Amino acid sequence: MNETIKSALSQLKSNKLRTFLTMLGMFIGIGAVIIILSVGEGVKGYFDDEFSQLGKGTIEIKTTESTRESMITVEDLEVLKEIPEVKTAMNFHDGYYASARDYKKNIKDAMLFGMTHNVNEIRSFKILAGRMISEADVGLQNNVVVVDENFSRIMYNRSNPNYAIGKTFDVNISGEPQSFEVIGIVKSTVPSFVPVDMIPLILYLPFSTVDRIAAYGDGRSYTSYVVIKDEYNANDYTYPIERILEKRHGKKDIYNVSTLTSQVDQINNIINTLNIFVSLVAAVSLLVGGIGIMNIMLVTVRERTREIGIRKALGATDKQILSQFLIEALILTVIGGIIGMIIGYLGGILIGSLITVTARMTLGMVIFSVGTSSIIGLVFGVYPAYKAAKLDPIEALRYE
Repeated sequence: MNETIKSALSQLKSNKLRTFLTMLGMFIGIGAVIIILSVGEGVKGYFDDEFSQLGKGTIEIKTTESTRESMITVEDLEVLKEIPEVKTAMNFHDGYYASARDYKKNIKDAMLFGMTHNVNEIRSFKILAGRMISEADVGLQNNVVVVDENFSRIMYNRSNPNYAIGKTFDVNISGEPQSFEVIGIVKSTVPSFVPVDMIPLILYLPFSTVDRIAAYGDGRSYTSYVVIKDEYNANDYTYPIERILEKRHGKKDIYNVSTLTSQVDQINNIINTLNIFVSLVAAVSLLVGGIGIMNIMLVTVRERTREIGIRKALGATDKQILSQFLIEALILTVIGGIIGMIIGYLGGILIGSLITVTARMTLGMVIFSVGTSSIIGLVFGVYPAYKAAKLDPIEALRYE
């Protein structure tokens, strides 16, 4: 076997350009699939990290009907808090539209989020400067705002995100200009590759302030969060909470109640489906590469017909000839697969750095690369190897 492998390597070295071009299909195919899978794993890891900050016991409630009667009231929250396993419940104003003018006097879209002082129980914001919304801010309905790190770039064309601290600016909400003071900067969740012009202003305000300016002023909201105590499974409480709200409002099928962990699972399932689909498309190049390997191996058999005849005349068996050419095909594809895996992972790191996620290589990807390349080598190398093994030694010796 060692002699067979040495002979196969020697043959491949003697035709370096041909060997490289034959492997090229494997480089491209395996590399493309690994890029997709490693970046996909990185994106999944990004969402897992983001949602892990929200707490496993957090339940999100959203109304699907845009009417005042369907909104979740303060009284609803008090009823939900009476459930023994509920740690806390709070309303959250989610994504009200507004606008502001930047340093060029251009109008920039803004999204308003109204939150209470204990919002950290459902989401952990990373403070870069200043402070978060306080209980006093909520109680006094202060016109203060916490912005993300992109705010200074968008509004003032300054690279230092802390530049915005203490600045006052006007926000147009429902046609009415309102002046707000920036009290804090938080880390942005928007990927860094997104152009500044496409990023809206993300503004976090006291819940009561948004309630007074943009909502009904009575504490009701289209979005709420319920936090279940750590020792209980939040999934067990989504249906009871939905039934309580339906009963209180006399309407059915207008509340989406789900745990944040289930939302992560849904996102991961979507990413997995996309990975499979795109990987299947990329796998076409593997098929093309396999056909290329078969074609080159058939040419190699033809070129080495006389050599095969001599070996058979000296006593080489069909099995030995078959092994010789099969091992050559296998070495071609396995080496191509390993190099493709390395190229793919490096490409994944490069693309991941552009979209601020960390590409991840898993054991499954390594097994896929080596396994797939081996299977291609065996499948597309069998016919040329079989043809070489079945050559008639007398006819082979006569071949010129």
